[in-house]
Amino acid sequence: MSRSSRSLTQRIREHLGFSVVAILVLFILLRLLGVRSTVSGFFFSVLITLALNVGLSYWSEHRARTARRNPPAQGGGDIRWREDDRR
Repeated sequence: MSRSSRSLTQRIREHLGFSVVAILVLFILLRLLGVRSTVSGFFFSVLITLALNVGLSYWSEHRARTARRNPPAQGGGDIRWREDDRR
């Protein structure tokens, strides 16, 4: 049974925590290394990360729904068990 499509709000909620934590850790590491960072830079980075995560979520769901199945191989099969190798 396939999962129903999630709304934009649900996707944002799912990815918001990761985005905030990931960027916060990055900004703390940069601060320890002496790189100056601003609060507006933090929020802008969270916004970009969130947009990318939500966009990738939509894209991967679309690809999963429209993926073409590989057609079965014609002949061949497992070459370890070919007729001419048995003696």
